[in-house]
Amino acid sequence: MWQNRLELSDWKISLITVHRGELSPGTLGNVRWNLDEKTARVKVLNANDYELPFEAAFSDMEFTLVHELIHLELASLPRTDESRVDEEGAVNRMADALLQLDHRESAKANVTAFLAR
Repeated sequence: MWQNRLELSDWKISLITVHRGELSPGTLGNVRWNLDEKTARVKVLNANDYELPFEAAFSDMEFTLVHELIHLELASLPRTDESRVDEEGAVNRMADALLQLDHRESAKANVTAFLAR
């Protein structure tokens, strides 16, 4: 769903859940890509490694996935060590905004379906 929404359908993207030790300290996921081949591997922290209730862990995993896909969308732009901090902040804000819109649309669809009964 998010791959299509972000118009990344021409990419071959693998999603893998991994344990905490397979990620850099302080991170919940990462993405590695090959721009020429349009392939990417997204790693997201496994739900079993969260110390949160399932719903909260699932929401965080979705946020991490969207976050990493936005990085993929920006992959063709120039990057420097200095721009990484700014990029992370911008990617976080974009992911948050997209998920808020998605949840609003889902809530609206649920109300509409309920009222149609």
